Amino acid sequence: MPTNWSPIIEACKRQDPAAQEQIYRGCYAGMIKVCLRYARGQADTASAIYNQAMLKVIGNIRQYSGKGAFEGWVRSIVVNTCIDHCRSKSGFSPDELHEANADLFPVIPETYNRISSREIMALIHELPGNTALVFNLFAMEGYKHEEIGRILGISAGTSKWHLNEARKLLKQKLDHLIKKENLANAI
Repeated sequence: MPTNWSPIIEACKRQDPAAQEQIYRGCYAGMIKVCLRYARGQADTASAIYNQAMLKVIGNIRQYSGKGAFEGWVRSIVVNTCIDHCRSKSGFSPDELHEANADLFPVIPETYNRISSREIMALIHELPGNTALVFNLFAMEGYKHEEIGRILGISAGTSKWHLNEARKLLKQKLDHLIKKENLANAI
């Protein structure tokens, strides 16, 4: 990403196609990763989400006030576009969800350090849709449960339940993966 977005943003506000392309290409490396997380690793879907998000960025560039980092403004549009995609794909039905105030799982044990980030992302992609969405918003994007609830139209308690469910499922999957690795190493 360029370090000084100001001249590019100003040119984009004047509908300069070269500036629009610079924004599209300049944001790609960082923002496509966000899209891939929500698209569960499906490159075509992630590209479609990214394209839709960038249309929103370029179409609403006049709304960027210059306060705060441009990358943060773009990221919020990308994340919201990802959320819209997840909603349209599977729908989010709070009535079917359970609320629980279960304790959060403890920090992952030292043995989990052997697992690569690629393997962890693959496990996250296996989570059920709504649980994965809440997990991404909380763990990857840094949203609080109240914010997640407001965005998705659920209670903070339901958001906590989904996070806890994601952690429980990930722990089970990680334990299974480690057992498989230990068996392979023992042979």
